[in-house]
Amino acid sequence: MSTSYNTTEGSILRKLLAIAIPVLLTSISQMAYNLTDMFWLGQVDTIGLSESETIAGVGTAGYITWFAFGLILIGRIGTSVKVSHAVGEKNPAKITKYASNGLFILIAFGIIFSGSVLIFQHQILGLFQITNPQVIQYALDYLRIVGGLLVIQFVISGFAAMNEGLGKTKKNFLVLVIGLALNIVLDPLFILVFQWGVSGAALATILSQGISLLVFIGLHVFAKEKVLKISLKAIDPSAMREIIRIGVPSGVQSMIFTSISIYLARMVYVYGENVMTAQRIGTQIEQFTWMIGGGFQTALGVFVGQNYGAKQFARIKKGTILLSSILIPYAIFIALLLLFEAEWLMRLFVDDERIIAHGKVYLQIISLAQIFMMMETIGSGLFNGIGKTKVPSVIGIIGNVLRIPLAILLISSFQEQGIWWSLNISDIGKGTALVIASLWMIPRLETWYQKDQARKQVLRPTL
Repeated sequence: MSTSYNTTEGSILRKLLAIAIPVLLTSISQMAYNLTDMFWLGQVDTIGLSESETIAGVGTAGYITWFAFGLILIGRIGTSVKVSHAVGEKNPAKITKYASNGLFILIAFGIIFSGSVLIFQHQILGLFQITNPQVIQYALDYLRIVGGLLVIQFVISGFAAMNEGLGKTKKNFLVLVIGLALNIVLDPLFILVFQWGVSGAALATILSQGISLLVFIGLHVFAKEKVLKISLKAIDPSAMREIIRIGVPSGVQSMIFTSISIYLARMVYVYGENVMTAQRIGTQIEQFTWMIGGGFQTALGVFVGQNYGAKQFARIKKGTILLSSILIPYAIFIALLLLFEAEWLMRLFVDDERIIAHGKVYLQIISLAQIFMMMETIGSGLFNGIGKTKVPSVIGIIGNVLRIPLAILLISSFQEQGIWWSLNISDIGKGTALVIASLWMIPRLETWYQKDQARKQVLRPTL
């Protein structure tokens, strides 16, 4: 099947890395995307703006785009899983059906979300209860541009999900690199040279994403074998239901996680802009774990999905173990880096000693969680690949909801550090639970596959 990269045969490590490395590089590129914005916004004092206010404003608006990621996941996870299963089954018609309908879903979600952001922007930002009018203005400046055009990111994710399911993650990486290169050039030009500040950062992001989308469209238009079928006749309600059924748990988990993060951000803001800015920068630095882990989670999901569809259960076990043997040592390294080099990492982005001091404490507290965050991503990749997205989602939702009572309990003794410890404890609990769940699931993969087939036989007449 020339339209896909088959991971069900050959060397497990080679096949897994062929999927994982482009996803890893894509994640690194995405991380560079975010860090580039943060770096240049940290230099706005040279044009007479407050770096803490601009970063706080963009960071606040960033929660809204982060919330949109939950909706994106509904379409993206479901599409990637169903396409990968179809690849494993060697069924081209199913590949086209799920890829096309996944894209339709994400286009619809993107239009609805972008429109809602533009209409309710003031009410949305009011949730944060920010008192500094300049921070609110910066957040509005960013949200009106990036939030209002988030539909671009939704459509990009539709193409990316299709490529992930096909195992063609290299294509996603190459397209994103084009956008990244443009963003790197435009950020300093728009933010500092033209002195557009926050609006400049937003415009650079949107233009870069727009170019990436045009490249995806061009690759589809000029492809010899087209996977997508873009027409009203291609709309299949049953395929959409399957995609949404698989994607909803992950999407709901992400949206709940973001909602809780917004609530905790309000708690952090009580302690001042410097503390909020420090956490925002610290969260970006943490991308070395969660962005890389998330990329490999996608790769593992593709590998597991294709092999699950092909009934290669032994390969799933070996692939999961191999990837774990790479990612866990990496997470340990990052944990040690955050613990012992926290101050140096903060100084890469800001020179305000107050922000650096708070950020150093944040990174040191959260360092232990890096290992458990990686365990969580590995377990999520396994369960997502076999289509059992409810398991990591339920564990994630429970762990994330517990952050609020933990934070309330701990701030009385540790102030803002109590909020950060609540994040730490939550991540440790989620990672541990998913490791236990994965160890229970792996020996039972064949049984679950048989149950899936039996369920489909029952549902087929109604679809």
